[in-house]
Amino acid sequence: MAQITSELEPIAKLAYELAHKPHLHDVFESTHPQAFKDIVGLLSSPFYRWQPFGDREGSGSAQFAFLMDPSRNKWATAGNRAGKTVAGLMEDVGDCLHIDPVTKHWSDKYEHPPKIWVVSDTEETSINVIERTIVEQVLGTDESGFLWNFIDDKCQYTDKNGWSDHQIRFTNGAWIQVKFSTQKRNTFQGVRLDKVHHDEVQPRDVYGECVARLADTNGYFMGTMTPIYDEKAGKGIPWIYEDLYLVRDSKGISFHRWSMLENPYIPQEAKDRLMNQWDEDEVDARVYGMFVPIGVKLAFPTKLIRSFKQDVVDPEEKAQLMYDEEGNILLEAA
Repeated sequence: MAQITSELEPIAKLAYELAHKPHLHDVFESTHPQAFKDIVGLLSSPFYRWQPFGDREGSGSAQFAFLMDPSRNKWATAGNRAGKTVAGLMEDVGDCLHIDPVTKHWSDKYEHPPKIWVVSDTEETSINVIERTIVEQVLGTDESGFLWNFIDDKCQYTDKNGWSDHQIRFTNGAWIQVKFSTQKRNTFQGVRLDKVHHDEVQPRDVYGECVARLADTNGYFMGTMTPIYDEKAGKGIPWIYEDLYLVRDSKGISFHRWSMLENPYIPQEAKDRLMNQWDEDEVDARVYGMFVPIGVKLAFPTKLIRSFKQDVVDPEEKAQLMYDEEGNILLEAA
């Protein structure tokens, strides 16, 4: 593998060591004061302070499991306000910096500074969601913050217009280009990329073009979405369900699902208020990140169906088969 040279690399490695060996802080500060100052700056950045939530035992769950998944094509289907977008953007920026977003250890995932697309719905959502989240929750709004030292000086950001040309360039040559699907399919052609990140459900033809951009590099695709139906269709389930989710094993695609209720950073009162505002047939998708038909009248109310699912148990837990003296089969309560 080609050696990646960057002034961030030694700082990141030392930060990792000191974060796990706090008893060395005083010694290192007295012997290497400037390096210690840089490390403190790195450790105090939003990127470093952020930790994914979720169970860390076994294969894990929620944000943690999603980010630890090394699959070349992986998706997070999570509820609204479940932290899926910020988790994806943490990985995107971490990839550009060559730092693992979970362990914060120096990463050898890429042999060169990666070229990444993040695809949103419109220019407005690109600015207000993707680009603003990178500034406010990943880099930090204070442009004197440590990670801003690794953003190319030619890149300018404003709240109104986002990043200049919707592109974030890093000093090591990596970049993130924010695209939007309203630009139409032909604007997604002819580029070699190392990674593409779709935020929310994008059109099928745009997905096809983006996957093609990864062929030469054997790159990575990531999707973060709440499975809401296509508004043009008016109702139903996103195309991703039939084209990707149902055939995920044969296509080598992994899916991770978690609920808004698992997000520890949202007050319970806010969660309850959101759930009360959504229509009954939206709750499974908007809260739990489930593929369910929206805008389609079902034979039974959604709440009743959900209660049936919760009450289903293995028959062995409730009863057992036995034989009487004559050999007849009996079903007795456990």
